[in-house]
Amino acid sequence: MDTRVRGYVFQWALLGILGVAVIATLWHFLFFLTAEFAVIGAIVPVNDSVWEHFKVILYPMLLFAIIEYRYIGYHVNNYITAKTITIFLILLIIGAVFYTYFYVAGKQIAAADISIFVGALIIGQMVGAWVMTFDPLPRYFNFVAIGLLVALAIVLIVFTYNPLHVRIFLDSTAGIYGLP
Repeated sequence: MDTRVRGYVFQWALLGILGVAVIATLWHFLFFLTAEFAVIGAIVPVNDSVWEHFKVILYPMLLFAIIEYRYIGYHVNNYITAKTITIFLILLIIGAVFYTYFYVAGKQIAAADISIFVGALIIGQMVGAWVMTFDPLPRYFNFVAIGLLVALAIVLIVFTYNPLHVRIFLDSTAGIYGLP
């Protein structure tokens, strides 16, 4: 991959940080803006649990990826795999860092939550851009990546409507699991 295309990939990664942050911020409030319409809860957070906030990553990332693909998807390697790695890495970072600070601090801090989101988004986007600069990976990686994204979407939906009564699904502010 030539240096010009590599630079273009990283410019899009930076744009993605801003774009996904804006989309995710709006996404966070869609359930309440739609008068808690249960159907839309399949793709937007229905409460303030960590689990529901994973939707704030998945769907805005996918929306931005669709837009981005038009501009760089045909010019880079491993686009689908890179975006999947980005999404799962962001989710892993958010989950790990949130629970680490939560158990140390003993409480949830909004500024820390936002900082974790932004930090994870930056790291994820940079790693995804880096994967796009690799030599082409075997084609089946794309099929595995798509399968993982579909599985994630299904699991997010299932546990929105049928949450387990464990910490990751608990909205500690409202004391609820799943839909209000």
